[in-house]
Amino acid sequence: MDRRAVTVLRDLAREGHSSVIVRGHCMEPLLASGEAVSVRARRVYLPGDVIVFRTPAGELAAHRVLGWRTAGIVTKGDHCHEHDAPVARTEIVGAVDVPVAVSDRLRAAVAFLRIVVRRLAR
Repeated sequence: MDRRAVTVLRDLAREGHSSVIVRGHCMEPLLASGEAVSVRARRVYLPGDVIVFRTPAGELAAHRVLGWRTAGIVTKGDHCHEHDAPVARTEIVGAVDVPVAVSDRLRAAVAFLRIVVRRLAR
């Protein structure tokens, strides 16, 4: 997906919402492959939120926010082994409209803390 398409989706998400079809299994059981999800742009994305963003390969991905770095937001699919490279704000379409439990927020924050500790230990 090219950058212009991401910009259009993000603009729609700012005005109300965009619909995106989920492909893949990295966010199951929360998001099933083939499911249509509503995405809304936000000013702030918190650990535990599920965001839709453009990957370096040009595809859209829906992954959970773990935390922030100066380079962007750190995300990871619930069934992925590794976290993603930081996502620049310009590549984010918005957050998926799904309820986020406090336990999901805490789990995401702890995962990010583990990443930070591993980096500091090097």
